[in-house]
Amino acid sequence: MIKNAAFIILKFIDRLHWLWLLLAAPFLVLPSPVRSLALLVVPILWIRYIWGSWQEYRIQNIKLKIGNGKHKIENRKLKIENSANSSAIFVFNAGFPVTPINISLLVLTLMVLVSLWATYSIEQSLEKISGLVLGLGVFFAVVRESRKSSGWWWSLTAFLGGGLGWATLGFLGMNYQVRFSFLAPVISRIPVIIKGLPGEASGLQHNAVGGTILWYLPLYCVLSVYLSKYKIENIKYKIEKRVSGKTWVRFTQSRVAVWVSRFGLWLGTLFIGGVLVLTQSRGSYLALGITVLGLLFLVVPKRRRWILLALIILFVIGLGVFIVQASGWEEFIALMGLSAESGFSLDTIGARLEIWSRAIYGVQDFPFTGMGMNTFREVVHVLYPLFTISPDLDIAHAHNEFLQVALDLGIPGLIAFISIYVISFWMLVKVWQVPSGEETSPKTSKGQIAFNISQDPVLKKVLVLGLGGGLFGHMIFGMTDAISLGAKPGIFYWLLLGLITGLYERIEKFKI
Repeated sequence: MIKNAAFIILKFIDRLHWLWLLLAAPFLVLPSPVRSLALLVVPILWIRYIWGSWQEYRIQNIKLKIGNGKHKIENRKLKIENSANSSAIFVFNAGFPVTPINISLLVLTLMVLVSLWATYSIEQSLEKISGLVLGLGVFFAVVRESRKSSGWWWSLTAFLGGGLGWATLGFLGMNYQVRFSFLAPVISRIPVIIKGLPGEASGLQHNAVGGTILWYLPLYCVLSVYLSKYKIENIKYKIEKRVSGKTWVRFTQSRVAVWVSRFGLWLGTLFIGGVLVLTQSRGSYLALGITVLGLLFLVVPKRRRWILLALIILFVIGLGVFIVQASGWEEFIALMGLSAESGFSLDTIGARLEIWSRAIYGVQDFPFTGMGMNTFREVVHVLYPLFTISPDLDIAHAHNEFLQVALDLGIPGLIAFISIYVISFWMLVKVWQVPSGEETSPKTSKGQIAFNISQDPVLKKVLVLGLGGGLFGHMIFGMTDAISLGAKPGIFYWLLLGLITGLYERIEKFKI
């Protein structure tokens, strides 16, 4: 009796795994040697999940054996059917979430432990380590929630809501710089209300704000376009299908609620896009432009794709010819009358090239262990002095995400990081290629309709474009700048990976 009560209590605690992760988040975002004990929350949740799933598996098998023992002859066929059904249930609900990127995450985690041997200060690395542990916890929590009928949609809502919150934080707390004069009147009127954030005393770094926005802005854009092309009745039907509960269904029957869902998403897209413009992050601009072209290439009819590609090639060639004829980029900008705009200057290229060269030296010196997370900013001035950059300047990262991962976790960590990108895009391709109508539409035990987009193949492609566009856009941004593994905004990266993996499991793996 006591054993059963303890099991019920532990099961209830495990059901609220996201709550314990949320409570531990402040201690992991702002770690200290004392608060580092919060790191144990994530592995404890995993262990509890594995143990509880194993107990449920044993109980169900015992019940199945008892039932089959009473009806050996009559239930021979039923035994086979129950075995198949129980296997499907436990593959779906039980055990530690097995995903295509688990091996990559395992290597990444092991390299974090290895990097502790190389780091000159665990306290210096603790912030990024705890941030990475929190990110892994968020990833598996999203994957686990995605196995419920509405869990994936709630995770998507949290992702979009968090993105809107980050854009608001950036709008009111960014360290603004004027690189384009036409934005000066706007920037001068923005009240910087949020100040003194931990690690960002002078305000949020504009490139970090822009790079983070790239993770979710494409999803906002494609969902806005998707909703704008559907009638109110269709939107209301989809909301009622996605969310259970009579109160919510009655609420969605209101035309006001439907219009709010449509225009609220549009206003959110415009606001987030406006904040991205205000960052004046040229790397974010370039990444977003390339992403938009890539998405257009996927959605236009096949016979017109080559026309779009030809136009892009002709534009690049024409621009290159003009630059050559003007004897270089600076002369070309002067000829266009834009020499006074610092945003068109290439002065920062020289500094980035020097930082990249020092990062490569660091990877060569610490190829297998890395130099430790978050240590490059200190080590670079000691072992690899910079000539054009003052030693008093804090270089937060290598201005290239892939180089930064190699510096933090060595070449094995870099390989794992690259494989996460490759496998994530592979999962998106598999979801894109699932034929319409192939998935089934089972109902849950409570009679709720499970997650199923087979009835709307357009929505499936919209989600793939939005999630894949965010991952691709930030990857391009990561070529010239970086948001290091374990950084505070990196939580959106793990949310995005969890959504991609959850969508793949729901559509491709479990066919529901």
